[in-house]
Amino acid sequence: MRLGVLAAVGAVLGSALRYAISVNITASVHGVFIYATLAVNLTGALLIGLLARSANTMANEARRHFLITGVLGGFTTFSALAVETVQLAAKNLFLAGAYMLVTFAGGLLATTVGYGNGKQL
Repeated sequence: MRLGVLAAVGAVLGSALRYAISVNITASVHGVFIYATLAVNLTGALLIGLLARSANTMANEARRHFLITGVLGGFTTFSALAVETVQLAAKNLFLAGAYMLVTFAGGLLATTVGYGNGKQL
């Protein structure tokens, strides 16, 4: 039960942070919504790679559930990626495919970079 509460509290924090970043990015690029989700998901991928490699995080079950499952689970969003891709595909199939490619390839690259540097945490 305690781990579930920690994950839930972390998810609230991660979701609030995602919302704040998304509002600011979308406003700064004149309403182009895909940049906000891309930035959040790539940042989350980098951070999850860092934390997944960190012995301090992975050895502590409470810390792992709060940070990885909670904060980063609430911060990143596959559902937004999915709906945005469907919306883009209705307008421009090429752009939708490019968005998916950049998101997935960028996410893997960011996670790899994070994982490679996470040992120092």
